[in-house]
Amino acid sequence: MVNLTQICCKYMPFYYRKPENRSVFFRRQAIFRLTGSYYGRTRNIWRIAVNRWVKKMVYLQEFRRRRNTHMTDLYKQRLLAAVEEHDFKAEYFFSTLNKCDVELDTEVLSLLATYEPRSFKSLVDLTKTVFHEYGNTEVSCHSKPCDAVITRGMLKEDI
Repeated sequence: MVNLTQICCKYMPFYYRKPENRSVFFRRQAIFRLTGSYYGRTRNIWRIAVNRWVKKMVYLQEFRRRRNTHMTDLYKQRLLAAVEEHDFKAEYFFSTLNKCDVELDTEVLSLLATYEPRSFKSLVDLTKTVFHEYGNTEVSCHSKPCDAVITRGMLKEDI
C-alpha cells in the first residue's frame, strides 16, 4: 500500500514528510529549535513538542483571521467617539461625507481623529455646514453650521 498524500503533496508539513537524504535526527532537531522557548517537557520530548508547535500555529492562524475585524472595530469606536466629541451624529457625518465626495475610509478617518485633531475638526465643520446647507435643520441636531467654512452652495456666482 502506497500513501500518495505524503509522496505527492509538496505542502505536507516538514515534520510529517519523509526526508530522502535527511535522517530523523535533523527533522526532530528542527522542531526542537522551534519549541526551544517552551517550558519543561514541551521543549525536548518529541510528541509533546510537535503537538504544542502545531497548536501554536493554529492559534497564530486564528489571530491573523481575527486581527482585521478587531482593527476595524477599534477604528469605528475611535471615529464614533471623535465625531460625538464635536457634537455631531455619526450617521449624519458619514452620509454628508459621501455627499461631499470625500472618499476616506474609517481607518484614515480614525487616524486623523487621533493624530490630527484640527484636521478632523475641519472635516466635521465641513460636514456640519453641508448638512445644514442641504436643509436638514429640522433634524434634532444640536450643532450649528460653522461660519469659517464656505461651500459652493453659499456662493452667489458660479466659479
